[in-house]
Amino acid sequence: MKLSVIIPTCGRREMLRKCLECLIPQLDQLPDEVESIVCDDGSESDTCAMIKADFPIVRWHEGPKRGPAANRNLGAAAARGEWLIFLDDDCIPAKDFLAAYTRAIGSLKDRRAALEGVTASPERPSLLWEAPHNLNGGVLISCNFAIRRDEFEKFGKFDERFPVAAFEDTEFAARFAAFGGKTVFVKDALVEHPLRPIPSAKKLALRWEGKVIMSLDYGASSTHVMLRLPWHVLRVIQSRFRGRNCSLANVHAALIFACEWLLVCWWMRGWMRSYKECGRSQFWKKHFTCHPVLPKYGF
Repeated sequence: MKLSVIIPTCGRREMLRKCLECLIPQLDQLPDEVESIVCDDGSESDTCAMIKADFPIVRWHEGPKRGPAANRNLGAAAARGEWLIFLDDDCIPAKDFLAAYTRAIGSLKDRRAALEGVTASPERPSLLWEAPHNLNGGVLISCNFAIRRDEFEKFGKFDERFPVAAFEDTEFAARFAAFGGKTVFVKDALVEHPLRPIPSAKKLALRWEGKVIMSLDYGASSTHVMLRLPWHVLRVIQSRFRGRNCSLANVHAALIFACEWLLVCWWMRGWMRSYKECGRSQFWKKHFTCHPVLPKYGF
């Protein structure tokens, strides 16, 4: 087995169906080289039933229910391929998605290199919609990239301390780079990511918990996080409005973002206390004994 396509999912059966409908014909063209694995963190059994009935070629695994990082790691542990391709359940792979990765792998000379594909999304009508995108490379977002399985394991997999879908791939990319890994951009490995409504202010705020984990890993003190995080979040929110017109939808989004910022300020002390008790990542603790500490600790 050459390639293992790992698709984590959680309660998005119809989106997963669309993803698999585009992926399965590509698997049929490479029957002995590619497998597809769905790791299901959902609480209902309808996704499993759908896969068994409509996509029997796909291997289904029950997820660990500990967040997307742990769910992706489960898929990697179950994989039999030499290469792992991570794909999100709401992404639509182009018709030559797997062929593009296969060609890139065949011509790759650097064993420690990871491959990242294009993630495209439609223009957002307002700030009430969102979607990740990667048009030029250099991002290594978890919805569309490939890496050798043994290298993935060597780099420590995704850090399962990250409880929600935010910063676990950013931290992995930073750790990958610190190990000396390089990224090769594969412009033909395209997935389309549909727009989705922005979540509630509470869910938006919870994404910033991962930033606290990373900053503490980089050696920031509690005082530094307390002073820098609110300002950092405010600047990110401000950047979302760059080039946007004033509209009722964007005013509505501004109110949601304001609540997001207030919740981050309210919760960050508890986040710091929680992760201070767990201690820093052993990798970053060891890394920064040999390298200068980042002056802004990732802010």
